Amino acid sequence: MALSGSFNNYPVSSFGLYCEWNATQSVIGNYSDVTLYVYLSYYTIGVGERSDSYINVNGENEQYTVAAISDYTSGWKKKLLKTKTVRVYHDGSGNASCYLGASWRFSGTYSGGYIGWIETATTAYLNQIDRSAPTVSLSYGSITASSVYISATASTTCDIWQYSINGGSSWVTFNSSSGTSRGYTITGLSPNTTYSIYVRARKSSNQVYGTSGLASVKTLGGTVLNSVSTVTADNATATIAINRTIYTASYTHTLVIKNGSTTILTITGIAGTANTSSQTITLSAAQRTTLLAAMSSIKSFTGTFIITTYSGSTQIGIPSSTTATVQTTSANSAPTFSGFTHSDTNTNTSNITGNNQVYIKGYSLLTVVATAATAKNGASISSYQVTAGAAVASSIGTTIAVGKLYTARTVPIVVTVIDSRGYTSSATVNISVIEYKGIEISNYLMRRLNEVESTTEITISGTLSEITVSSTNKNAFQYLKYRYKKTSESTYSSYVTIAPTYTATSFSYDNDEFISLDSDYSWNVQIIVADKLSTDTIDIVLPQGMPLMSFRQKKVGVNNRTPTAALDVVGEIKQNGYGVLGFVKALLSENFNDITEPGIYFYGNNPALTNKPVSAVGLLEVFGYGGYIIQRFTAVPSGNALYIRSYFNSTWTAWIEK
Repeated sequence: MALSGSFNNYPVSSFGLYCEWNATQSVIGNYSDVTLYVYLSYYTIGVGERSDSYINVNGENEQYTVAAISDYTSGWKKKLLKTKTVRVYHDGSGNASCYLGASWRFSGTYSGGYIGWIETATTAYLNQIDRSAPTVSLSYGSITASSVYISATASTTCDIWQYSINGGSSWVTFNSSSGTSRGYTITGLSPNTTYSIYVRARKSSNQVYGTSGLASVKTLGGTVLNSVSTVTADNATATIAINRTIYTASYTHTLVIKNGSTTILTITGIAGTANTSSQTITLSAAQRTTLLAAMSSIKSFTGTFIITTYSGSTQIGIPSSTTATVQTTSANSAPTFSGFTHSDTNTNTSNITGNNQVYIKGYSLLTVVATAATAKNGASISSYQVTAGAAVASSIGTTIAVGKLYTARTVPIVVTVIDSRGYTSSATVNISVIEYKGIEISNYLMRRLNEVESTTEITISGTLSEITVSSTNKNAFQYLKYRYKKTSESTYSSYVTIAPTYTATSFSYDNDEFISLDSDYSWNVQIIVADKLSTDTIDIVLPQGMPLMSFRQKKVGVNNRTPTAALDVVGEIKQNGYGVLGFVKALLSENFNDITEPGIYFYGNNPALTNKPVSAVGLLEVFGYGGYIIQRFTAVPSGNALYIRSYFNSTWTAWIEK
C-alpha cells in the first residue's frame, strides 16, 4: 500500500513511457484523489503530432493529443505528456485500489528497431483509511414520569452525540463538543411508557458513528389499580382494600368511587410504598356517612374505583380504574322494630265478644298500630306491611287498617317494616279468630190455602253459629220478622215480629194460618231473621189465588179468575186425549217441520222460518191422530191459496197447492 509510485515501459534502452502517481486522502470523506503523470523518456527524437494517445485512471479513460516533438540535444530527457486526477472512494473498511495506464504511438524506428505503440499500466494499492466506528456504551438513571438521564461513553474522541427513543427511527443531537463521554437528561416523556433508547457518537477523526446497545427504559407512571375487594359500607369501621402498583413513594393519590356516571365519594391524599401490594384505606366517619347516604335506596351497586396519581399538584399519567361491589348488609342495616299492638275496631263484634283482642271471622275489623321503626345507616322507613292469614295490608304510617279476617282459629299477625333499601324487620303475634257463619234461612215455603184462599200457610227454618269465647257462647237468636205489599205497589207494611222455635244453632217457624192476603192480588212478602251479628232476608212472591173454575154472570172461567166469554179457558183443551183446535201463537223463527202440536198458528212472512210452503202472510192449521199429522196453510195475500202436506213414517211430504 502506498500513496505514490512509478512504473514504465522502455521498448529500447531509455526510450519509452515513464509514469509517476501520487494520492492525497480524505479520512472524513473516505476517498483518495489519485493523480497520474505520463512522461516520454528519450535521448533524441523527432516525431510528429499524435492525437490518439490515452491515459486511464481508475477506469476513466481519456484520449488526448501530443504535439510533435523534435529534440536532438544531448543527454537523457523526460517530457510530460499528460496529467490526470481522479477521486477514488474506499470501501467500508477503508480499502481501495486504482488502475493506472497510458499509451502513446511512436510508429517509427529507434535505435535500429521499429516501435509502434508504447503502453504501460499498473494497479496502485492505496493506503487504508481508518473507517472504524467508536465503541459506545450507554447507561441511564434518574427515571421520572417524564424524564430519564442518559450517559454515553466512547472508546475515542467523538464530536457529535445523539440519542433515539424510538429504536433508532429518528435521532436527536444532544451535544456537539469533542470528548469521550457525555451525559444528558431526556425530558418530555410520557408516564408509564417503555422507550427503546440508543445513543450514538461520531468519531472525530473519520466522522463514523458508533451506536450503543439497546436500553429498554420505562418511565415512572401513575399508580395502577389492580383490584378492589368488596366494600361493606355499613361496617362499623368501613374500609376499602385495594391492590395497587406504586412507582414512586413520593406520589400521592386521589381515589374516586362512582355509581355509573355519578361520583359518590372522593378520597384524597392517599400515599403508599413503591411496590405492588395490598393496601387498606379506612374511611372517616364523614366519608362513611357520605357513602351510605348515596346508598340510601339501594342495597348494593357495582362501583367504579378510579385512582389518580399526583406529584405535588401535577397529575402523573392517566387514572387507573377497576370495578368492585359496594354493599350494605341486613345484619348491619336492617331497621330496628320493637313490635305492635292490635285490636278489633268493629264495635259490633267487640261488644259481642267482650274482648277486642278476639276476632270473628269475616266480621271483625283488624287494626294494627306499629311501634315506629328506626332506619339505619342513611336509610329511611318506607312502609309497614301486615299479613294475617289471607289478609294483607300496608301503610306508610304506623296505623294499618287490615280489615276483615277470613282465616279462623289461631292466626299469626306478621308486621314487617320495610326501609328504603328494601331491608326488613318483622314481629309476629298470634291471635284467635272464631269461626262464624252468618244466620241463614235455609228452607222456606209460603202458599195460599188450597192455592186459592186469602189465608196463607208458611214454613221457615234455618241455622246460626255459636260465637264461643272462653267456653261461653256469646251469640243468640234475636228476631224473625215479616212485612208485605201488593206486587203492584212500592211501599211495604211495617215489620211484624213472629216467635219461632230456636236453639243455639237453629230456628224454625210453622203456621197453617199465617196471614190473610186478598186472593185477587199478587203479594210480595219479605222475611228477615237476625242473630247478634248478622241478618238474612228472603223475598217471596205470593201469586193471586187461582180457582179451578170461576163463575161470573153468564160466564164460566177455567183456570181463569176473570172470564170474558161464556166459557173462557186458560191452558190447553183436550178431547179424548187430543188437543182441541184453537189458536196457539204467532210464529217467529221456527222450522215448519217442528210444528206438530195441534192448533192454529199465525205466520207473518218472517224470512227466518224454514220449510214454509210460500213466502206470504197466512195461517197454519195443524191436526192429526197418532203418527199422522196434517199441515194446512192458507196464504192470505195470494187469494187465500191453500197448501197442504202430511207427516207419516217420520217423513214430511212435499207441499201441494189446492
